[in-house]
Order: sequence, then structure tokens, then C-alpha cells
Amino acid sequence: MAAALVTAEQQCPSLDIGSLRSAARRLLADEAELPSEGELETLTLQMRGHLMLAIPVVEALADRFPEDDVPSACAHAAAMEARIRLGLEPRRGLPAQVAHAQRLARSVNALCDHYENLSGGQPVVLDPERAALLDLWNHCIHCETCTTRDGEGVNANLPCAAAERLYGVYRRAAGVSGVRP
Repeated sequence: MAAALVTAEQQCPSLDIGSLRSAARRLLADEAELPSEGELETLTLQMRGHLMLAIPVVEALADRFPEDDVPSACAHAAAMEARIRLGLEPRRGLPAQVAHAQRLARSVNALCDHYENLSGGQPVVLDPERAALLDLWNHCIHCETCTTRDGEGVNANLPCAAAERLYGVYRRAAGVSGVRP
């Protein structure tokens, strides 16, 4: 297999597999307590965000291999299943919403497995928009300011200069007008 040429603007950082798996474990652990409705909403949104970023990375990795490569085909199937799960809405009631969040978490774990299997320590090539979005996401899930919760357990939406800068980079890469250079 020929090595892909990677420019600085196409190369994106690695997915933080540890953080993704840790978040998924909060929903999948046998001894996990049933989350409150507010916590469940936050965890579901977190799983959705993880999937939105992991899917294109895993697909980019899988695209490096021939079409008849079994691990690559399995990774594409997992990405497709994750996309389908992203499009589904949970039924009413806490048990159905927990089951929905757990299905999203299982897709996060599956994509982590495929990422580890396919990456082999090589850089992942994404378009600049996706790379900028991944930079922003990786910052926000580790930043104390970005993850601060208010008294009700909801994100406090505190201002973060680093997140604002990364968001500007993302908007420029996405071609959104009204962004200062």
C-alpha cells in the first residue's frame, strides 16, 4: 500500500480514544447507576458528538485500504451503523432513552476499536474543516472551563478563549462568512 501524502493542514490530531471510551463506560458499565434525566441528556449529546467526530476519522482510515480488505469493510459497516444510530430518536420514557444512549455508546466503542485496528500509529488524513472541528472537540472535552457544570448539572457555557480561537479556525476552514482572519 502506498503511503498517502499528508500536508500539515490535512493531518488531524489522533482521536482521544481514552476519553471516548471513558465516556462510553459511564453508560455501559454493569455497576453504573441510572443517570438522571439531565445527566442522560448530557451523556447522549456527548455520545452523539463523539460519533460525529469519530465516524469521518474511521472512514478516512478505512479508505486507505483496498475495497476487499475485511477490517476496512468492517470499519465502514460500523461507521454506517453509527450514522444510522445518530439519525434515530429515542422513544419516550427514561428506560428507552437510556437504551438509546447505550446504543450510541456501543457505537463509540466499536469505532474506537476500528480506529485502533486500522491506524497503526499513522496520521489520519481529513479535510481541513473536519480537522479543525476535531481540534475544537478534543480541546472542549478536556478543558475545565468548557466542561464546567452549573448547580443543575448542565453545562455552564463559560467563555473560553482557546475554544473561541479554535472555533474561529473551524469557521474559516468551513468557509463561514463573517469570520475575521
